[in-house]
Amino acid sequence: MDTEMIPLDWFRILLGEAPLLFYAEVALRIVMLFAMLLLVLRLLGKREHDSLSPMQQMLMIALGSAAGDVMLYPQIPIAHALLVLIGMSVLTILLEKTAAAFRPVRDYVESRPRVLVRDGQVDFDALRRERTTERELAATLRSKGAVALAQVDLAVLEVTGAISVVLNDRKPRDRDLLEYLLDNSKCSPLQEQRRAR
Repeated sequence: MDTEMIPLDWFRILLGEAPLLFYAEVALRIVMLFAMLLLVLRLLGKREHDSLSPMQQMLMIALGSAAGDVMLYPQIPIAHALLVLIGMSVLTILLEKTAAAFRPVRDYVESRPRVLVRDGQVDFDALRRERTTERELAATLRSKGAVALAQVDLAVLEVTGAISVVLNDRKPRDRDLLEYLLDNSKCSPLQEQRRAR
C-alpha cells in the first residue's frame, strides 16, 4: 500500500490519480468503441433481446467486458479491444452458420426446446434437467392467463429461456394455480401432481 496516500482525499476518490487529460482519452475511447459495437450489432442483425441465441448472449458479455476494460484502463490499447470485438463476432457468426447447416451442432450450441407441460401434466424430469423451479413454471403459466393446469395444452421452454404456453378453450373445473396462493393450507397443483406420481 502506498504510504503517501491520504485517506478520505475526495479529489483522489472522485477523480482518481490519472492526469485530468486522461478523461479526454476516455471520451475518445468511448466514441471509438461505441462505433465498433454498433457495427457488430449491425452484423448480428435485428433481433429482440428475448430472441438472442445463447451464442449471441455470450458474445454480448464478451463485448461488454472488452469494451469496458479498454475504456477505463490506459494500459490497454484500443487495438486489443478491436481484435477481441472482431474475433468474437466472426467466431459467433461462423458458429451460427455452422449450426444452421448441421443440426447436431445446433442442438449442442443452442440446445433444443423442451416440453415442460403437456395436456395439463407437468414433466418433472424436464423441469429438473432444465433447472427450472415449479414456482417459476407456475408463475409463467399464471402470467399467460392460466388459472388451472388443466387449461395448459403445452408449455415449452424455448432456447431463448422464455416459456411459451398454449392454452386450450375448455373451462377448468377448478382454479388450482390460483387457489393455493389464496389459501395457505393448500399445496400447489404441481406439488400435488408430483406426489401422485
